[in-house]
Amino acid sequence: MLDTEVLSRTAPRALDVVTPLGDVRFAVRAGGWDVPARPELTWGLASGARLCRWRHQAVRLDVLCGATASGLPGVTRETTILRVLAREDVGEFVVQAELAGAPHEDRTWESAFTAETADAVVSVGGPGAELLRRCSRAGQHVPPYWSRLVGGDAVERTGGRLTWRLPRVDRGDYAELWVSVAWCAPGGDPGRAVEIDAARVLRELTQ
Repeated sequence: MLDTEVLSRTAPRALDVVTPLGDVRFAVRAGGWDVPARPELTWGLASGARLCRWRHQAVRLDVLCGATASGLPGVTRETTILRVLAREDVGEFVVQAELAGAPHEDRTWESAFTAETADAVVSVGGPGAELLRRCSRAGQHVPPYWSRLVGGDAVERTGGRLTWRLPRVDRGDYAELWVSVAWCAPGGDPGRAVEIDAARVLRELTQ
């Protein structure tokens, strides 16, 4: 993802995104390996983003996370981009993002939700199944064979939790998944900010 030789190490911390309604917490499983909450290595980037790395016999997980301009007035956005690099065949790639203690969401989509209280509005979202299939056919972000393997039920939404249950990643291949969290004052609509161009956001975070 990046040349870590030119980056500065920083103290590792969990991937949680702090929002006005509570933390969005991540859980990742790759090929039966439950990835620890705290990364093995972390580097800081000039953009203010950080690159986190976990290493396992079968897989390396790199996660890039940070804030970029949402393009919407008053809306703050943070994006987390997860890349699994398979050192051996990885049977599954599962990512969960949960807004802890989220109130009942009143706006939902296939792969996103918005929760609102009198204090703030928070949206959490990522790619749906069809977008992942399109990326696969275009040779972007995910393996080419995912176009026939990603099912319509790849994304589960339960309350304030989104779970992506994604197909295998063959040895030597990689797959990327991205999750954006956006928030604003009550009455606003941050939902549009979580529908991102992942390649563009990746460039912004790594500048």
